Amino acid sequence: MMGKSGLLLVGFVLCVVYFSGAVSAFRTCAEARYCCPGRNNTCFAHGPRMDNDNKQERCFCDQECVTMGDCCIDYTQTCSGKDCLVDEWGSWSKCSETCGYGTQRRKRKVLRHRQNGGKRCPVLHEKRACVGDQCFAVQSVEFRGKELGEVGNILPAEFGRWRTSSQYSMRHDIRRNLIENRLSNEVPTRLAYCARFTIVSTSLYCNTTEFSKKWANELQLRKTVCVQCDPFAMDKDLGTRCKGHGVYKEVTRWNAVDVPYCTGLWRQETEPTDCVCDVDLKDSFILI
Repeated sequence: MMGKSGLLLVGFVLCVVYFSGAVSAFRTCAEARYCCPGRNNTCFAHGPRMDNDNKQERCFCDQECVTMGDCCIDYTQTCSGKDCLVDEWGSWSKCSETCGYGTQRRKRKVLRHRQNGGKRCPVLHEKRACVGDQCFAVQSVEFRGKELGEVGNILPAEFGRWRTSSQYSMRHDIRRNLIENRLSNEVPTRLAYCARFTIVSTSLYCNTTEFSKKWANELQLRKTVCVQCDPFAMDKDLGTRCKGHGVYKEVTRWNAVDVPYCTGLWRQETEPTDCVCDVDLKDSFILI
């Protein structure tokens, strides 16, 4: 068996052979087809160096040869880094939602991947927020059946102006209390919209002498009223609209908030448009 001293001798001989005895059959990086990242002692040729083109010796084709000063003479021409090259951005896709918040995407292609330590490719995919504006088309097609069964909860339109007055009390804000459990569904990017309705039935409980509830007296049979949907009351899960906003030329139900048992039916006479009801008129209401 070989002793410890014998093993050391063999190792020394191998090192000498590796570092001084190995000779490449190629003279340049191009001939050897070498362009190596980092420091690589096996990435070499045997020819003139960049700093001494008169001497034939081991020269390297790795990235660290510039620092070490032992690059082959053609390293710069053969192994210079080439950055990733990309195409122009494509067009943005359509908004993922036809009504309310959605996402648009675009992408670009790689024309040339990086070579020899060049810069990596930049971002190839992008996305941005968008707002679908086909809300009225959605409400008449996708949600028609559901809308017919909904009840429109209403308050007088002047309520919006009253909330900013000195008499406003957060504690008694009925509208806020009713919707506070679905604030996460609010989509305030859509504009307010409104439509006109004709009252086709109403209950006797709407005729009241109580001062705070007198507004319900306007909900009389065959009377036409303006009903508005504010962004604050819109629900994304319903297609960025107010619950109970009616269906064009169809009869649906309504309910006067804060006036017990004051309910009835109405028919939507005009299609919804981006508009607001006149808060100075008593026959103007808002959905909550």
